[in-house]
Amino acid sequence: MLLALPHARRVDIDRARYLVSPAGRAAIAAISLDAGGDDPNRLVTGLRKIHPPAEASALAEQATLRSKAAGRFGHDPGILLTAPGLEMMTHPLVAERRARRLASLGLRVADLTCGLGGDLRACTGLGVAAAGIERDPSTAILARANVPAAEIILGDAALPPLHLGSLAIILDPSRRDAARRTFDPATFSPPWDTCLDLLSAARAGVLKAPPGLDRGRLPPSAEMEAVQLGTGMREVTIWTGLGAAPGLRRAVLLPTGAELTSDAPESPEEAGPIGRYFFDPESCVTRAGLVRHLAHRLGAWMLDSQVAYLSTDTPAFDPLAATFEVLEVVPFSVRRLKELLAAHGWRADEIRRRAFPVEPDELRRLLGRAKGEPVTLLCTTIAGSRTVVAARRLRETPVHGA
Repeated sequence: MLLALPHARRVDIDRARYLVSPAGRAAIAAISLDAGGDDPNRLVTGLRKIHPPAEASALAEQATLRSKAAGRFGHDPGILLTAPGLEMMTHPLVAERRARRLASLGLRVADLTCGLGGDLRACTGLGVAAAGIERDPSTAILARANVPAAEIILGDAALPPLHLGSLAIILDPSRRDAARRTFDPATFSPPWDTCLDLLSAARAGVLKAPPGLDRGRLPPSAEMEAVQLGTGMREVTIWTGLGAAPGLRRAVLLPTGAELTSDAPESPEEAGPIGRYFFDPESCVTRAGLVRHLAHRLGAWMLDSQVAYLSTDTPAFDPLAATFEVLEVVPFSVRRLKELLAAHGWRADEIRRRAFPVEPDELRRLLGRAKGEPVTLLCTTIAGSRTVVAARRLRETPVHGA
């Protein structure tokens, strides 16, 4: 006797089946991407003039999600979406970089938490033989349509119906508990320890973790990457097995592709004074614990062993750090800052902080509105003293014809 599916599950499956059907595909193609930004109720009402209510609702949801995806990724990913699936989806540039490394291993890839198939799509796009496991039936239906070149298996990532010893696996555990984001690895799905067990059973593996993961949770056999896209950290990526360098840490900045690894030389631990130039490392550098490695590359020194800001008397440029020319240095007080800005005809255009108790927006409010030349305020604590550096952002000028 077959057990009846809950009504909500039946609705989700029916909706997915419609969306992957020729009729559903044609209806989606007829909707302008701009329509997703319209009022949802008005969009559904308009679609109901053409389609039955359930189909109109499904199409309106796809239009809205496509619009959100385009805003997030910079383009329409061209796949069928769900709200939870979009939330979990890897940015295409991050997925493509990971797929290139997986392709270089020469192994079949299995994404044990494939969701809508974003990572699988990147792998199969490079000709890699791939399979995915998804536990939700409706999501699995959409994944099969999104990645027709991959085998999609309905199952549990914690108990994969595959022989992992010959595979390269991808794991992206869910970090939501009862619709709320969780930061406790034990509550991930699959749990953190289960993910590590799966990695140890596979020929090679990559585990996507949240940017704030404690590096102490990494196994000694793992290679770690801190991956940043633009100004935002995307993920901490853990590689194990074939091709992984145990204990190596890497900072990665996309889309430039700039990298820094822990086997690079480091600067001395000794702190120095604020020089003529000031450097603010990108988040991927600090997350990977590579500030002193970047300091060596820049010819710079630390200002405080507990703060990631760097300085030197010689200008240097690197994609992994913002470069500033120091204009003035003052002990922190709102009164002093106001006087400094007024005396030079400056206004605080950008405010950055490290190891500093006042939020940039709050400091901006305290300083009040001002007119004048824009400067950056770099707020920090050096040897226990609250300090503010007024600086001008410098950018490397390309040499034409070089």
